[in-house]
Amino acid sequence: MNDKEMLKRDLDLFESINQGHEEHLKGSESLPSINPLTKAKDVAYVRFSVPDLNLYEDWIHDFGLKIIYKDKNVIYSRGLGGDGFCHVVHRGPAKFLGFALQLKNENDLNILYKNISGCTEPHIIPGIEGELCGGKRVSFIDPVCGFLIEAVCERSIEPLLPSRSRLEYNYGDKDLHRRPANQLQDTSGNRSADGNNSIHPGPPDVIKLGHVVLAAPIGIHHKMMSFMMETFGFLPTDSVIFESPKSAAGHAVNPQIFEALKAAGPSPLYSNTKSKDSATYAAFFRCDLGEQPTDHHSFFIISNMDKRMGPKGAGIQTQLSHASFEVSNLDDVWRGHMQLKTMAEHKNKRYEIAWGVGRHVLGSHIYDYWHDPYGHVHEHMSDGDKITRSFGQRIHSISGLGPNGHNQWGPTVKESGIRNLDGPAAASFYKNFDHETQQSLVNRDLSNVKELISTIRSTV
Repeated sequence: MNDKEMLKRDLDLFESINQGHEEHLKGSESLPSINPLTKAKDVAYVRFSVPDLNLYEDWIHDFGLKIIYKDKNVIYSRGLGGDGFCHVVHRGPAKFLGFALQLKNENDLNILYKNISGCTEPHIIPGIEGELCGGKRVSFIDPVCGFLIEAVCERSIEPLLPSRSRLEYNYGDKDLHRRPANQLQDTSGNRSADGNNSIHPGPPDVIKLGHVVLAAPIGIHHKMMSFMMETFGFLPTDSVIFESPKSAAGHAVNPQIFEALKAAGPSPLYSNTKSKDSATYAAFFRCDLGEQPTDHHSFFIISNMDKRMGPKGAGIQTQLSHASFEVSNLDDVWRGHMQLKTMAEHKNKRYEIAWGVGRHVLGSHIYDYWHDPYGHVHEHMSDGDKITRSFGQRIHSISGLGPNGHNQWGPTVKESGIRNLDGPAAASFYKNFDHETQQSLVNRDLSNVKELISTIRSTV
C-alpha cells in the first residue's frame, strides 16, 4: 500500500463533517449487565522482545522512561510513579508479547486461576522482577487474541522526584496568573546563566503507563471486548459506531467496512443495537473503581482492517495499536516530541512520527504518537478525563467526531494521515526489515518466543 492509498484509506475512515450524533446513556444502569470475575485497578506494564537491546535502550532513554535494571537479556523501566516497572523488553525476536493488569489482592488472582484455562497458580513473583517490585502474579495466554496477559497485586516501588520542577501557568485573565512576577518560565531548562540557549531540553519525565490499545480483526474485536469486561470488569466509556452509507449521506463512511462490522453481530456494549443502520467500530474502557475517579480509558480496542497486519496468507491478526504513557503537561508532551524528532533527524535514530501533537475528542488528552525502532507505537499523553461509574457511557457516530476525525486540535488527517492505530507494519521502515522480522512482528503465534514466554511465566 503506497502513501496515496494509505491517505485515501485514512480519509475513508476518519474524515467526516460534524453533523453526526452522540447519545449519553447516563448512570450505572446503562452499562453492560455483567458479573465480572475480577476488577482491574489499572494497567501495570507492557512486554516486548527485540533483537537489539542496545538499540532499544536508546529509545527507552529518549522516550523518557527510567531504566531500573538491565543485563544482556532484558531491560526493566519505570515512570516516576506507579506500582513498579511499567515497561519490559527482552532480547529475542521482534514482537509485542503482552501486558499486565493491577488487581486488588491475591483472592482476585486465585479467581482467575480457577476460571481461566491455562492460568498459573498465584505465586510470589520470582527472580529479578520480584526483587524490583515484590508482589504476586498469575498469567495466561488470552483465548481470544493470543497475547500473554499477566495479573499482579501487592507490587510497590518508591516514587521518584521529577527532573524538573512542576510548571505554574499564567492565563489570560490577570486574576488567574499563577507564576510569581519576575520568575521566568523555563520549560526546557535551557536558560543558562551565561545566556547560552542551545542546550537541548532532553526527554520528558514519564509518570506511568496510561493505557493499552489493541487493534483486532472485525468480529474478534467484539469477543475481546466481552472477554475484558467479563474477566477484568472493564466498563465502556465511549464507543464509536459506523452508520450505513445511506443513513450517513454526505459523510466519508466506507461501505465495505460498515457491512463487515454489521456482519459481526450485535455489540456487547449495550443491550440492543442503537440502530439497524449502525455497527460498532471501537470502544474505550475504564476500570470499575465505583465512584473513585479513574482514567477515561485504561484499555481501548479498535477494529483492524489493515491487510498488512498479519503474516502472509494468514489474514489480519490482532496487533498492539499503541501503549500510552502519561506525562505531566503539554510542555512535557512537546518535549517528548522534540526529543524524538531531534534524535531521528540529527542522530539517524530509527524513530518515526505516527501522529501528533494534538488533543483528542474522546478522552480529551493531549497526545503524541511515535513508532519505536521496531514499529510499535508509544504515546506520550497528558490531561485526560477522569470518570466514575455513574457517568455511564456515550455512543458516537463516526461522522460526529468532526472534520478532523478525532482531534480538538492538531495535525489534520490530510496533513499527516493517522499511523498510530493498526500496528507495526504502518511504520515506513517496516519494509526494510527482513522477512523473518516482519512476520514475527505481525504474527500472534508465540512459537518463536516459546522459551521466553515459559521463562516469564515461571512460578519459581
